[in-house]
Amino acid sequence: PAPFDGIVASINAEEGDMIPSPTMAPRRIISLIDPTSMELTVEVDEIDIPKVEVGQEAIITLDALPDKEFTGVVTTIYPVPVEVGGVIVYNVKIELDVPEDSGVRVGMSASADIVLAKRSDVLIVPDRAINEDSDGNPIVYVVVDEGLEERPVVLGISDGFNTEVISGLKEGEIIQATRVKR
Repeated sequence: PAPFDGIVASINAEEGDMIPSPTMAPRRIISLIDPTSMELTVEVDEIDIPKVEVGQEAIITLDALPDKEFTGVVTTIYPVPVEVGGVIVYNVKIELDVPEDSGVRVGMSASADIVLAKRSDVLIVPDRAINEDSDGNPIVYVVVDEGLEERPVVLGISDGFNTEVISGLKEGEIIQATRVKR
């Protein structure tokens, strides 16, 4: 019996073939896949790998299905690096559940965004709206009456496009969404 329900993906032997003992010459006879539970191995740059942990959520997109996103979980971080084009990377395995009617097939090209931190019900502003005062502290320009008011803010996490504002700004206030040149 097979260790799980699945689909026979390939058969590499025919009736009458002599199959040696697995301890002498291991040979794959049948490839069985579970199309609803897949693994994706991605390469993570050495600069980013310290932030990656087993159990983190990952958002997976496939080139062949650009309008769909799948959720996975980091299950393995391989300890030995690999050099790819002169860059040191670490392989990270992500497991994902795939609905049967999703159109996902084994071997499709995919990419993953590993979620390093997650917040909900927070105030975010576009990065282009964040400026600095003369001391290098973050500020935003809030529209007040007919002018702009310089407002110091405390920032939280950022995805590189939008940044969390922990304090200094209230929901509903209008800000100038482009950097102000000094």
